[in-house]
Amino acid sequence: MPELSGWSHVSFSVRDRDASVRFYTDVLGFKTLAVTDKPDWLQTLMIHATGVCVAFQQHTGNDGEAFHYATTGLDHFGFGVSSPEELLQWAARFDELGVTHSPVRDTDFGQFVSFEDPDGIQLELFYSPLAAG
Repeated sequence: MPELSGWSHVSFSVRDRDASVRFYTDVLGFKTLAVTDKPDWLQTLMIHATGVCVAFQQHTGNDGEAFHYATTGLDHFGFGVSSPEELLQWAARFDELGVTHSPVRDTDFGQFVSFEDPDGIQLELFYSPLAAG
């Protein structure tokens, strides 16, 4: 079987590209790589210091419906962190920035904090001792 070399990117369709860019910059520390504005869509590609890439696309005709995790498509998107202590640091940062979030929660696979971006897309910061080992 051919191999995958790693994860490349995720692209979100959003209601307000600029609001998403501000959120991912101010809250999560992403940097803008490229901006492409066309008559029928606006796009910004961003990168994090960890190499994670996200793109935000605002399509003409998006009537502004809110994201909902229970419809077909994306349920949530998770970013990895390297320790349970980092989850607590992220929760404190979210509190400072006024970002609503869950408490640190335990699962059979690790711990996470969930929160939402400006379009209501659920995001998680996830620590797994299975991935860290």
